[in-house]
Amino acid sequence: MVNEVAVGRLLARPGRAAPLADAVLSFAGDRIAAVAPAAGQGRGKSLIALPALVNAHDHGRGLHHLAFGARDQAFELWRAALYAHPPIDPYLNAALAFGRLAQAGVGSVMHVHSSIDIKRLPADAEAVCRAARDVGIRLAFVVPLRDQQTLGYGSDDALLAAHPEADQPMIRSTWLNTFPSPGDYVALVREIAARVEGPLISVQYGPNSPQACSDALLAAIGEASAADGRRVTTHLLETSIQRQWADATYPDQGFLPHLDRLGLISQRFTGAHGVWLTAADIALLAERGAQIAVNTSSNLRLRSGIAPVAQYLKAGMRFSFGIDSFSVDDDDDAFRELRLGHWLHSPHHAERRLDPVGLFDGWLGNGYFAVNNEEGYGALAPDAPADLVLLDFDAMAHDVIDGMAEDMDVLLTRATTRHVRDVFVAGRQIVRDGRVLGVDLPAIEQEVLSQARATGARMRDLKPVLERSQATLSSFYQAGGHIRR
Repeated sequence: MVNEVAVGRLLARPGRAAPLADAVLSFAGDRIAAVAPAAGQGRGKSLIALPALVNAHDHGRGLHHLAFGARDQAFELWRAALYAHPPIDPYLNAALAFGRLAQAGVGSVMHVHSSIDIKRLPADAEAVCRAARDVGIRLAFVVPLRDQQTLGYGSDDALLAAHPEADQPMIRSTWLNTFPSPGDYVALVREIAARVEGPLISVQYGPNSPQACSDALLAAIGEASAADGRRVTTHLLETSIQRQWADATYPDQGFLPHLDRLGLISQRFTGAHGVWLTAADIALLAERGAQIAVNTSSNLRLRSGIAPVAQYLKAGMRFSFGIDSFSVDDDDDAFRELRLGHWLHSPHHAERRLDPVGLFDGWLGNGYFAVNNEEGYGALAPDAPADLVLLDFDAMAHDVIDGMAEDMDVLLTRATTRHVRDVFVAGRQIVRDGRVLGVDLPAIEQEVLSQARATGARMRDLKPVLERSQATLSSFYQAGGHIRR
């Protein structure tokens, strides 16, 4: 096992301190034992090291959406196409996703599991967490919880009736399920935790989105989280349609104050997206110590908008960043996602610009807290977690004239997955020379594609039903069905 790493540049505190030249890090178990000067010789001379990135919101989809016809479009319509996802072995699907993220320099992942089959959840959780262990990443497995509004922002019976009559039996049998009681859901989360939790794996409560959960379920989640300290992750006000629904449903008290009264909002809370939060919403989240996971590429591709990060900064609200299984080029490139978010959230006219301090706080400390429920991550120093990524700096700076560009500017302008050479998590090397060590990623990808294509006939038969469902939902929202009370 590698217990010492030498690099030409060390970003020990990204955004807060300049790189150190020629350093060597030594490990003791899962922690950094020491950081010392190095002779500057050998392979490490060309490398730059920093803490491994944290993907604070993802769905672990090894098969990308477009592969099964879920093209980019408005979220509420795109979501319906996910029902065409082919039946793929959950271990392989997750291992492919986690392996790509590891290759991208990610050490910790928030995995929001997508499932409508409650009976399969414990087995799925075991498979997904085994994939995380084999790849070597830290993982928060978010158990999906919902008990209403499966089809859209209205009653399932009414929305089902709006679909073509010939499609209704298939939709009812395939997409609509009987849900457990709130108490049974809480028990399910704890059962899954007992099966999978360990040194690098934790479990969180995962209300799919607040509008998909009854008040009774949300209150039960809030009470359980307060009792056992387990974190809560949900999707929150991702789209303008969700904002309209929230304002129409809670015209007096407000949506976020309602969730707060149910006990959901606390420092244990992460809301993904948050594109359509108001200033009052942000102030409430900041007061409670809650945070938002920003998903820049996902929100662009689904035409949801751009998260109001300047308002987050102004209010002092914590925020992190996620890839959401929806990177800009479908390649899960975390450094490209980091760069895109930096550009979008630091325009010269912004009242508060996202500087490198805030950027790396999001990709490191805040994200690590959201995923692993542990504060203080983000430095390569003695007794810090031995989670780090090494990139080929010379390749990034191949044309840079000596003394004419800062190392941080090179990293923020050019770093991509192809520059990632090595990744360590908890002192274990999980990527060497850009190759995942714990699993055979190329073979897994071929098997995932083989399993997906084997169900091509079924998916092609399903496609017209899904397209008619999307047309029905489009008419529903255009007619304001989601805001009628």
